[in-house]
Amino acid sequence: MRRLLATGIVLLISGIQMQGQPDTTGVAIIDRITLEGNKITRPKIILRELKFDAGDTIALYVLPGLLSKSKENVFNTSLFNFVEIDTHAIPDRPDHLDVTVRVIERWYIWPIPYVEFPNRNINAWLETFDFRKLTWGLNFKFNNARGRNETLTLLVHLGFNQRYGFTYQTPYLNKKQTWGFGFGGDFSLNRSLIVSTTNNKSDYIDTTSHFLQKQANGFVEGYFRPNLYSHHLLMLSYDYYKFADTLLKIPGYLTDSTSDQSFFSLFYKFKLDHRDMMYYPLKGFYFDVILVNNGFSSRPVHLFSVQSSFRKYWKFTERWYLASGLTAKWSWPDEQPFFLQRGLGYGRDFIRGFEYYTINGPWFALLKTNVKFALIKPRLGKLSFIRSPRFSVIPYGLFINLFIDTGYVGNPVSYVKQNNNLVNTFLAGYGLSIDFITYYDIVLDLNFALNSLGEPGIYIHFIAPI
Repeated sequence: MRRLLATGIVLLISGIQMQGQPDTTGVAIIDRITLEGNKITRPKIILRELKFDAGDTIALYVLPGLLSKSKENVFNTSLFNFVEIDTHAIPDRPDHLDVTVRVIERWYIWPIPYVEFPNRNINAWLETFDFRKLTWGLNFKFNNARGRNETLTLLVHLGFNQRYGFTYQTPYLNKKQTWGFGFGGDFSLNRSLIVSTTNNKSDYIDTTSHFLQKQANGFVEGYFRPNLYSHHLLMLSYDYYKFADTLLKIPGYLTDSTSDQSFFSLFYKFKLDHRDMMYYPLKGFYFDVILVNNGFSSRPVHLFSVQSSFRKYWKFTERWYLASGLTAKWSWPDEQPFFLQRGLGYGRDFIRGFEYYTINGPWFALLKTNVKFALIKPRLGKLSFIRSPRFSVIPYGLFINLFIDTGYVGNPVSYVKQNNNLVNTFLAGYGLSIDFITYYDIVLDLNFALNSLGEPGIYIHFIAPI
């Protein structure tokens, strides 16, 4: 009796342990992969993003993860508003599956109205509301040209500052779709420029009688994507500047007193991208490193920089998320021409709560952290009165964030320290933000922040905060 009881206990414990472990014995063979909805996109562009091929034998316990990652990869091409991947058992063929990938393609040809503020961002411009200095025009963008994920962009920007240019990019040249290239150029005319920083804010000069700065740029670049998540970019560019005499008299704006300056630059970027959604990530991680060498001699420009970012995203429950991102930059030499110098306050490198400030220096570190709650979980809506599925199916979501950002800009140049007390100082901003996301990678971020100077503010952004 005791022996029988002991045997039963052992079997019970073994059964419990087996229930907690995945079944690694079952497999599925992928017979066919069928694509639906890709009226323009070539099949190879979609198949490149899948984690499996027709004919593969896959363990059943890993199949759901492969399907989920494949769906993310196809969506992150930015070619589709909607992606769905289904599997279907094949009658009379045990262990065999067919896979169907359904997509709704985006609208690929856009004459996009363009408005540029003379300030660094919309928040700084809202301090003045000066409509006379706006730049306006069109970005004519042709995405997914020939169904190969090629992009052609034409720029026509008029108004106070002007810009004309084009870019062409094709990510896949070879059969394995690992190599690509791009080229382009533009011509810029500026009547308004940021020429220095005083009291931690940008100093502008502007004129209506002539252009202060003229710039011509041309570039050629190559891409290498050895696998689904790694990407290398190498770019060679040439810049020519024509500066008005007014700029030659401003201390620090240039390090060479000649009005005509030109130089070559070399740019390299490596990125490792495992995010679920590139435009508004909720899971995964992202890493990059950027090397830039402006000029190959001491005159008129010689500037080297290295910058790196690491961002991590966690999903705890169906509604709770955490994100944190660290960015650091170092550049040499310490004394740099102002028109090429960038610290905190430009692009996505800013501390929330310090949107009105620019903090320039040869190196900086920035740490951002969000705790996120989904007020409306990402979902799909449908507008029945719109017939085209490119616009009738609308993904959307609404999130509330608690955030804290910290940063530090190092600048040993003495005259900068005298006028700008935010350099060489630990800075922080914290508060609450609301994010609305929808299709065509649209993000609207409204944040209510308090910075370490004790200043409250309300700010608008059109990118994911981290």
